[in-house]
Parts: sequence; C-alpha cells; structure tokens
Amino acid sequence: MDEIRYRLLIRLAIALTVAWIAWTLIDSGLIKWDPGAYELEAARKNLEDGRYDEALAQYKAALDADSGNLGALRGMAQALMQLGVKAEKSEQHDSKGGADGRAQALTYYTQAITLYDEAIMREEAREATPIKRRILGVAYANRGILRDRMGDYPGALSDYGKSLDLEPKVADGPGFLIRFLRNQTEKPPTIADRAGYLRLELSKPEGERLLRMPALDARQRAYTMD
Repeated sequence: MDEIRYRLLIRLAIALTVAWIAWTLIDSGLIKWDPGAYELEAARKNLEDGRYDEALAQYKAALDADSGNLGALRGMAQALMQLGVKAEKSEQHDSKGGADGRAQALTYYTQAITLYDEAIMREEAREATPIKRRILGVAYANRGILRDRMGDYPGALSDYGKSLDLEPKVADGPGFLIRFLRNQTEKPPTIADRAGYLRLELSKPEGERLLRMPALDARQRAYTMD
C-alpha cells in the first residue's frame, strides 16, 4: 500500500473513531446538545449530501421553532444557494427545458442573499466574542461567493475582504476531512485566490475582463461552520 493511501486510511480511521466516541457520549447523556442541535446536524448532513430541498425544510423548521437560531438562518441561505447552483447546472447540461435555469437560479440566489443579509446584521448586533468573529468571517465568505455567482463582483470582493479580516483561516479553504467527505481530491480555489483574481480583473478596462469561468467556478463550495 502506498504512503499516501495509508495516511488517508489512518486519518479516516481516526475521524470515525472520534465520531463514534462523541456519539456514544451524547447517546449516554453525558454530553447534552443545545435544543435544535440534532435538527441542525441532520440538515447539515443533507446539505453536504446534496439533498438541498430536505436541508432547506429542516433548517426552516429549526428556525420556526426558534427565531433566534441564526445557524438555521445561515443554513437556509446555504441550501438556497446550492439549489441555485443546481439550477444553473441544469441549464448547462439539459437542452430540453434548461433555458430557464439561470432565471430560477437567480430566484434562489435572491432569496439566499436576503437571508444572509439578515443573519449578518443580527450576528453583528450580538456581543463581540472570538466565536462571533469566526461565525461572521464564514458568513461573509459565503455571501461573497453568492454575490460572485450573481455577478456582483465588487460586492463579492468587499465580502471576501471582510471575511479574511475577521477570520484569516478561511484563506486556507476546507481541510482534509471536509474535502474527503466531499470527494474533492484536489484542493479547490479559496476566497483568497478568488479575491486576488477579481482584484486583478476589475483593474482592467471593462472590455478586457474575464470574471466568470464556469468550469473553475463550479469547484467552489460554500464554507460551513454550523
């Protein structure tokens, strides 16, 4: 067995062991989850597995049960953004009826950005803590990705900058385990990479700019923390 594969299997075994121990402690009652945490975890799993409609419904139910659950609010925005990405892909690959994919995607994106605006505004009103800075950093990163997809490149660049100021670690992109679970063998471009590219392209005359690259953009995934 080659060294790379061996290391991958060791890391996977460690991750599964940690997950099993955590679940055992939770199931035994030694660790108590906050109200709604089970629902958020189920929604997050559906989001990662591509079941966006189910994730959206679960996040909405969690928010209906607790209007102060900003994790559910951000989760709804992420699910809507991924539904928009899915609609755009249907336009690219389906010659029969895919023509409305971009319009449908923009509907999802518009709904998502409204939720992100609200989540960020409400988060900023909370007491300043290190975890709040991290949450806001991730939220700004995801709203930046969303604005990028909507064609609001100056807005995206602004959000990327705020994200990197609040939580510099987002420049690292998703870690090994997240990429393993997402089946991303190569490290995708990060918001720091994208911000640098946008800054360069926006400095050019308008007719010379290349701001959308569908093949590369499709590799970008939302950041997750909730």
